[in-house]
Amino acid sequence: MLERRNAGTAECCNIGKARPYAAGVKRDPGNRDNGGAVAGRGSRVKATDVAKHAGVSIATVSLVANGKAEGRVSETTRQRVESSIRELGYVVNPSARSLVTGRYGRIALLAHDLTNPFIATVAAGVVEAAPADLQVLLGAGGAESAPPDVAMIASFGVDGMLLNLDDGEYDPELLDFPVVVVDEHEPRANASRVYFDLAHGTAMLAGHLAELGHRTVVYLDSTRPRSTFTSRRTHFRNQFRKVAVEGKVLRVRSGIDLNAAAEVTARSVDDWLAQGATAIVTATDVQAYGVLAGLAGAGIDVPGRMSVASFDNNLMSMITRPPLTSVDLSARALGREAVTLLVDEIARNGRPGRSVQLPTSLVVRGSTAPAPRRKVRQSRP
Repeated sequence: MLERRNAGTAECCNIGKARPYAAGVKRDPGNRDNGGAVAGRGSRVKATDVAKHAGVSIATVSLVANGKAEGRVSETTRQRVESSIRELGYVVNPSARSLVTGRYGRIALLAHDLTNPFIATVAAGVVEAAPADLQVLLGAGGAESAPPDVAMIASFGVDGMLLNLDDGEYDPELLDFPVVVVDEHEPRANASRVYFDLAHGTAMLAGHLAELGHRTVVYLDSTRPRSTFTSRRTHFRNQFRKVAVEGKVLRVRSGIDLNAAAEVTARSVDDWLAQGATAIVTATDVQAYGVLAGLAGAGIDVPGRMSVASFDNNLMSMITRPPLTSVDLSARALGREAVTLLVDEIARNGRPGRSVQLPTSLVVRGSTAPAPRRKVRQSRP
């Protein structure tokens, strides 16, 4: 089920689990009077029609259609009602149901760039762990463009939101429903959060590079103002300086974009080599893919001349050339835990301020190796 709407600068997609029986409904775009639902002679099918067809009460139809029949409706009756629903093409009206239940049966996940493999995997985890009768709306801008319009997407009618946005792009205190911020290191007022133990993962990465003899490392940071990127950088810098004798970290920045990272690398690699850099660490795997491309274009061997490591451990990091060493931040687990926390808060009418920390680890692959011997000045052949 995929529904796209224009939400200002954002694209809103409904990728949630489809409502029961919705797939069997035929649509007539020219018929505005019945909402496009074709049933019988063109009239919109109502719960009363299903009840009459199945020989049951309207209450029984409501229980079955809303997935609440277990233990309250016999199996035979349930099957009969479901058969009538399919035959008549009945679809539950979410707006009408919200008037009765006080719930829309929808949540939203808002992020900048759904094409980013990390965010896409977060979304997959959300959908996997969400209850079967819950729809998930996706709101997205571009990688470096304007963020999704939080207020507009909220106006669609949602019971809660999962937010993966930059600092200052939203204010949970202005929203009147539960909010869980995703991959957010710093706590937010009136919101719960799910985040990673970055201290552990960065300590493992810093120790790994120090043991390989690296002493000067380029850190390619994100241009995005988010506390998770600040934490990745500061934790790595502090840990590396602690474990590497005379360790030095050179900070540069790029957008979370393969081409942007490749351009920065191609433009700056000579200067990095001149300063004695033997390794590059990037804030995200996507940037690391660009670094690998930039180094390949410059004729710099990885890992012989320059080691490369990153954060995220996306699936594609196993098949880069060479495979990428990366701090594992499980995006799928992040999505699952976030939606589980949000659903619980919705059921309890909001309990903001809770935090769930997820573990991290280092996955060592072929992109890191012992540092080459130091030279007074290194340059490309």
